[in-house]
Amino acid sequence: MDIILASTSKRRREILASCGIRHRVVASRAKEDMKISRIPQRVAMINAELKAEKVAGRFDTGYVIGADTVVLLDGDIIGKPRDARHAREMLRRMAGRTISVYTGLCVIDAKKRKKAMGHEKSIVRVKDIPKEDMERYFKLLGPYDKAGGFSIEGAGSFIFDDIKGSYFNVLGLPMAKLKELFDKLGFDILSAVS
Repeated sequence: MDIILASTSKRRREILASCGIRHRVVASRAKEDMKISRIPQRVAMINAELKAEKVAGRFDTGYVIGADTVVLLDGDIIGKPRDARHAREMLRRMAGRTISVYTGLCVIDAKKRKKAMGHEKSIVRVKDIPKEDMERYFKLLGPYDKAGGFSIEGAGSFIFDDIKGSYFNVLGLPMAKLKELFDKLGFDILSAVS
């Protein structure tokens, strides 16, 4: 059975591959909307559903995975930064704070036209960054194509700390939640492991 990832996210592809799940990538080209709701998990789930639906419409069979990750900081729902200046502003705001990371998931059975949706939440502490080190960290933390602007991997491990919840959620694809959604659709995702 085809597993189709409706995302061009390198990290999501790598997570599926690291689990041995055979899949293909089909870009949804859906426009994410951070203002669709004031509730972060709803924003993430609606965007994930939009991505999955745009791709599922192109197939008669298979399972399509849509995912979207957002960050909640001081009541503001944050997606990917618009540019480097916006990414710098995000880093300054997050330094020394606790952020919540939400990933919305939508899995669609393209043959039966059934879907299962859910979300995961993780809480991450961002270490305080002295003003004189801010630019150095900024240069180390790119690229900035992720919710909140930065990855917890690589140089991000210097400042992103004390994770409560799923680590894979912070990376953008909470695998335990994803398996739960496949189970709801009656498909054993472990059967797709090579």
